[in-house]
Amino acid sequence: MSTRTPCTTTTFLTRCSALLLLIGLSAPFSAFGSTLSKIQNADLLTCSTAGHVTTPRDYETPGTIAGFDRDYCRAIAAAVLKDSSKIKFVFLIPQNRFEALQEGAIDVLVRSTTWTLSRDAELGVHFAATNFYDGQGFVAPKSLGIKNLKELKSNGKTARACIEKSTTSEDNIAEYIRDNGLPITLKRVASFEEVRYAFLAGDCDLFSADRSFLVEFRLKETPIPGNYVLLEDVISKEPLGTVVRDDDAHWFNIVRWVSFAVVQAEELGITSQNVDTLRTTGNSAQRRFLGAVPGMGKPLGLDDGWAYRVIQAVGNYGEIFHRNLGNQTDFNMDRGLNKLWNQGGLLYAPPFR
Repeated sequence: MSTRTPCTTTTFLTRCSALLLLIGLSAPFSAFGSTLSKIQNADLLTCSTAGHVTTPRDYETPGTIAGFDRDYCRAIAAAVLKDSSKIKFVFLIPQNRFEALQEGAIDVLVRSTTWTLSRDAELGVHFAATNFYDGQGFVAPKSLGIKNLKELKSNGKTARACIEKSTTSEDNIAEYIRDNGLPITLKRVASFEEVRYAFLAGDCDLFSADRSFLVEFRLKETPIPGNYVLLEDVISKEPLGTVVRDDDAHWFNIVRWVSFAVVQAEELGITSQNVDTLRTTGNSAQRRFLGAVPGMGKPLGLDDGWAYRVIQAVGNYGEIFHRNLGNQTDFNMDRGLNKLWNQGGLLYAPPFR
């Protein structure tokens, strides 16, 4: 989601600075020690997907957490704890997700926020890898009679768009309206929940957010999904993925390469169904990736079977996508840019060597 949260890490940064002065270090230093050691000592990964549709109650009821983002939490747990179920899912609202990560309340944040320059450089976090290429779009009532925003001009219509204040979504839509001379007025509200409520109450004609979220919103939250339409407009780039604190390079590398692993597995033809067979009978690249040939774990401080466990637990990227978002689900989403690089998409994993 395209919400820009102000950097609220004064306490965090002051504490780190004091520690650095006391011990005389000039190199980066984690106030929390090794994230991997903390997770392994607790035998638990703390993960948040900060979903908008998921409610706090979902996090309190065992077995109810599912979905694309949560599969990435499971993949990380499989890699570092050898058990994809050893996860504490933490419910966060967009306004406190970065602070929770900065202060060590969670170990990783998965695909809930857009990778931007300012966030990467100013918030004390690192975006490990993109696992979903999205874009900001719009849902409108079918009664508005448009397929895209530019039809408002040709049809002589006006529209109201509610948007959360001080967000990249606000910046994107304001620029798009101005650059295209669209007859749209913005109603700026304080929170994302207010935007959602205002749209459902009929106070706005347009609801703008990441298109993947809007697909879910239209199906699950509108009273009659058939009365609403996802417009054709895509007005921004929204690369979404895994986020960690910027003070632990080792943990950053682990999370990054777990994300790459599900992409590499799809490229190599490795699935959750054939992973055991290919570990012993596959070609050199398949067997090396799955840890049958020594060396895959040492650079990350893990055992050689970490990628094998990831695929065994959640499957490759295609399996994760189709299970949660594809044409056999209610969402019926096309992969689009989220195809492999050799199939016309943007997904690409560096060599596993």
